[in-house]
Amino acid sequence: MTTNNQPAIEEMMRDAEIAEEPGNMAPGTVISATADMTMSAAELQSAGYVYVYDTRTGDRSVVNRNMLQQQLEKRRDDNSYAFSTRKPEGVEPIRGALKCFLHDDEPDREKYNRMGFVHCTKSNFLTEMDRERHLRTRHPRAYAALENERTRADRDAERLERIALTETIRNMAEPENRGGKNGK
Repeated sequence: MTTNNQPAIEEMMRDAEIAEEPGNMAPGTVISATADMTMSAAELQSAGYVYVYDTRTGDRSVVNRNMLQQQLEKRRDDNSYAFSTRKPEGVEPIRGALKCFLHDDEPDREKYNRMGFVHCTKSNFLTEMDRERHLRTRHPRAYAALENERTRADRDAERLERIALTETIRNMAEPENRGGKNGK
C-alpha cells in the first residue's frame, strides 16, 4: 500500500546524516584477555547510525539505520510526524545550563577523582531533578556512594544537633538547681 507520505520517508531515509557508532568498540579492541589467550574484535558490522530530530523540540538523537523507518513513521496525537532526519527550521532545542555532578567543571571534581568516579561531559540539564536522575541512571556507582555519604552527613548533623540541644537543656536546668540548693 503506497501513501502520499512514503516518498517523503524514503527520501529522508536516503538523505539521513550519518552518526558515529555508539560505544567504544573498534576493530582491535580487546574483548577478553587471559594468560593463555586474548580475544579482540577483528571486524565490526553494523547497519550504521543516523541522526533524527524531534519535529517540535528540535532535539537530536541517534537511531540505528535498521530502525529508522519505524522511527520516522511515529506520529503524535494530532497525526503529525514525531521525527525527521531534517533539522526543523526555526526551532532551537531548549538547553539547560546545569552540568552533571561528575563534570570536570564541578567544584567537588578533585574529591570525585580520589573516589575513582568517571568524568562526564553532560552539561545541559534543565532542572536539578533531571541532573539527579542522570546521576542515578547513568552513574549508579557514583550515585550510591554519594547518597551514602549524604545520608551519613545528615545522620552526623542530626546527632550533633541532639547533643547541642541536650547540652542547652542541661545548662538551662543547672542554674535552677543551684538556686534551689543555695538560696531558698
